[in-house]
Amino acid sequence: MNVPERYAPLLFLLMWSSGAIFVKLGLEDASVSVFLTVRAIGATLALGVVCAVIVQRTNMRTLLVLPRPLLLRAMVIGLLIQVGYQAAYFLALDHQLTPGVLAIILGLQPILTPALARERLERASCCYLGLGLAGLIIAILGAREVGAVTAIGVLFGLVSVLAISAGSVMQKRSVIHPIASAFYQTLTASCVFVLALPFTQLALNVTPQFLVAATWMILIVSTCAVLLLFYMLSRKAASQVGVLFYLVPVVTVVLDYIVFGNTISWVTLFGALVIVVAVRRFSQVHCRK
Repeated sequence: MNVPERYAPLLFLLMWSSGAIFVKLGLEDASVSVFLTVRAIGATLALGVVCAVIVQRTNMRTLLVLPRPLLLRAMVIGLLIQVGYQAAYFLALDHQLTPGVLAIILGLQPILTPALARERLERASCCYLGLGLAGLIIAILGAREVGAVTAIGVLFGLVSVLAISAGSVMQKRSVIHPIASAFYQTLTASCVFVLALPFTQLALNVTPQFLVAATWMILIVSTCAVLLLFYMLSRKAASQVGVLFYLVPVVTVVLDYIVFGNTISWVTLFGALVIVVAVRRFSQVHCRK
């Protein structure tokens, strides 16, 4: 394993987990629909620049030239990951579902991903996935974030986890260059969010805090983290990548402590330890294959 591949999961976790922090900051100055639209358009422009640089420096002049079936596939993946997952995530929070409950629902992804990918897992792997879910629930309960639960909030949470799981499986099976795939996905999301704007609540207050939050979400989360996710999916089994999402809420809690000073309970630390052990053992089982 080379150095970039070795550290790809850690970099991905740090960047992806930071999203919740900057979304929290950004939504103080913008409505959900506006923030999603700004993020999608910004990511499209950023990925467009990346594609232009690649085309200029290499001979991949047909990078963005895709046959219609592949283009449609990239658009479908975009509808799942960039539209379905993102929109349902924000709507779940907007309908009084607490971040803790939503994190528990999203913790189903490592279980759903191998099921949707039809990967055959050993009994030990299934046990470690279950242990990771248990650790996640313990960590979130320790954070005392479990509170209000609404039926529509839970529904949006389930739509979110199904969208990211199905999208990850489709991306794993995609033969499109990851950067081209990411570009068309964010372009699809941009079109959908722009068309939906007139039917949503519009609010935007351009402040330094919003600019920082939007820039971070565009460049770090929606561009770098997504490309890292696609890179890992191209080299690992879908279940090996999916299991990393168990660690996202834990890293988010740590970042929340660093940025906002919210305390971390011993119960949360114990749950985090359980998750780390489960993910490590799950990875070791796959490495022995």
